[in-house]
Amino acid sequence: MRSEELLKKYDPFHLGQGNYPTEMSAILSLLTVHDQISPLAEAIGSVFEESFGEQPDRQELTLLATNLLLCEESCEL
Repeated sequence: MRSEELLKKYDPFHLGQGNYPTEMSAILSLLTVHDQISPLAEAIGSVFEESFGEQPDRQELTLLATNLLLCEESCEL
């Protein structure tokens, strides 16, 4: 699965899949900066906090960051 597909399915605030275009673009940009789970999860949380005034659950963010980094690694092979 590609990073974009994974992000389209992510719906932390139950607004419906695909309803976070601004946040998803920002998160894809973060993948060019972060290559470790914790810093990426923290940065993703900040993106959502800026938009919605709150962050998704920390475990959710860690899982998303892990899966995004795994997608990036598999795409580079």
